[in-house]
Amino acid sequence: MAELYHMNRAVTIIGCGVSGLTTALVLQQEGWKVTIFTDQLPENTTSAIAAAIWFPYEVRPQEKANKWSKESYLHYETLSQNPSTGVSMTPLTVIIREEGDAWWTKALPANSIRKATSEEIPAPFELGYRMQVPLIETPLYLPYLLQVFQQGGGLIVNKKIDDINGLLINELAVINCTGLGAADLVGDDSLYPILGQILKADPMDGIEAMSADFTFGAAGEELAYIIPRRDCTVLGGTARKDKYELTPQESVSEGILERCSMLSPLVPHARVQTAVVGLRPGRPEIRLEREGNLIHNYGHGGGGYTVAWGCAYEVRDLLNDLSR
Repeated sequence: MAELYHMNRAVTIIGCGVSGLTTALVLQQEGWKVTIFTDQLPENTTSAIAAAIWFPYEVRPQEKANKWSKESYLHYETLSQNPSTGVSMTPLTVIIREEGDAWWTKALPANSIRKATSEEIPAPFELGYRMQVPLIETPLYLPYLLQVFQQGGGLIVNKKIDDINGLLINELAVINCTGLGAADLVGDDSLYPILGQILKADPMDGIEAMSADFTFGAAGEELAYIIPRRDCTVLGGTARKDKYELTPQESVSEGILERCSMLSPLVPHARVQTAVVGLRPGRPEIRLEREGNLIHNYGHGGGGYTVAWGCAYEVRDLLNDLSR
């Protein structure tokens, strides 16, 4: 009976990045008729630029982030069995400065993580973990999500929503997955951009995923990570708060190559294809809560892919509570 009830109900999502699409699929599987309003199709969103390897970076609060990350991990593990999804399981070495920094170890299944050996960590670094994690190749994964959504009867309306009040009056529920757009849409002044520049180099034989789980530079806004994909090798990156300049900077690219060369001796031989800049939606904590018939799901920092499925499940639970 509840299933039939849901079949006659409709829900609207604003935003078509990875959070909006993932939420749409979860609700669709629960029997909801879902419409997405967006001014940017998936391939033009920040989600399309993301390096997109599973790791809880710049996501809080930690306890909930661990829960959402683990739920997402398990779903990606299932998706990795289908090559057309663009999801695969890959080894990742994460370098840390001290044990207390590795709060995210609780988000992984116990058999998928261990201490890295000294041979697996490049000098002068000393501590780290070796883990098996989902790698999400965005040029394949986002079209896959979109195709599944549309084949399931989902509708996308290419329209920018400037005033949410009209939707709230006419819809049973509205899900706000607008990322940085929520600053204007719902007046959230706690949001801030985290500017990330990455390099895309040719695929490189023998290189493995590696990341330093700490920042570099006087301002603590420089990162170092390597993510090998089928189409390219991603070299990153930066995490510059409150910056909006979307033009790649040559000096920043040089810094990325220098830091990534500390992680792998293969990086100096990389042939860079392009530099790309995007704005992550930073916030002191992810906002995932219900406000009347409006459900918020935004502020995922650098962990949008990492928490996407776990956050979508929580949206589902909040929506089911609303519809009872």
